Amino acid sequence: MRVLDADILLLVEVENLATLEMLIEESLADMGYRPYLVPGVDFFTGQNVGILSRVVIDEVERSDLLARGAADANLQNVSKHIIARFSLSGLQTTLIGVHFLARPSDPGRLVRRQGQAEVIRQIVAQERATGREVIVAGDLNDFDESIRDRNGNRPITDVLRRIKDAGNGPEDDLRNLIAEVPQSERFTALWDRNQNGRAEVTELSAIDHILVSDLLYRKVREVRYVHSHDPLTVTDHFPIVVSFAPRSVDE
Repeated sequence: MRVLDADILLLVEVENLATLEMLIEESLADMGYRPYLVPGVDFFTGQNVGILSRVVIDEVERSDLLARGAADANLQNVSKHIIARFSLSGLQTTLIGVHFLARPSDPGRLVRRQGQAEVIRQIVAQERATGREVIVAGDLNDFDESIRDRNGNRPITDVLRRIKDAGNGPEDDLRNLIAEVPQSERFTALWDRNQNGRAEVTELSAIDHILVSDLLYRKVREVRYVHSHDPLTVTDHFPIVVSFAPRSVDE
């Protein structure tokens, strides 16, 4: 995290706010971060989504919204997420950090994860309707049909398409920043599916994403997928780093 030196860090699989406070105290005390976390309702894993930020966060919350991933499906919530509002590059911005249901190729989880995507789509549409720019980021546990990852993985759901389409017209669509890097670099996670203890190229995929609205997209200066650690020894996910142009003097 010190090497990334990001102004805003979105973290998944966080136990609680005290964990973030301990992380800052023990490893990041000189970096100016403040922790944010709103406890979710994943009582099975106890995981949450948190934020460390040097940017002033105006408010954080979570939503109890429920939605269906198909007409005949049960209502679904997003047990692990955070909604944060702040100013970014001179734009009033809402960051929606998510951690969706795992196993992207499991048909038994298709409709449930689509239900989670529908919840986030509705939140995006609500935020866009108030004139705010939006970022959706985190572990969506799914692939993007229109922008293939390193191994060309294809989704069995409409999760990414559903969220990117957002509202009724193209003006509120979100863009997936995975498109800004070469296909050879498009991987964010390793799944050692054959459990041989080796990281093999065929086991890499992009299931973590950063989606941004149009005005923020125009301010993107750099997108990096950082593959600098061994995913078998630390974490099996890799960070995505996005740099935005600062607010100009005429804004």
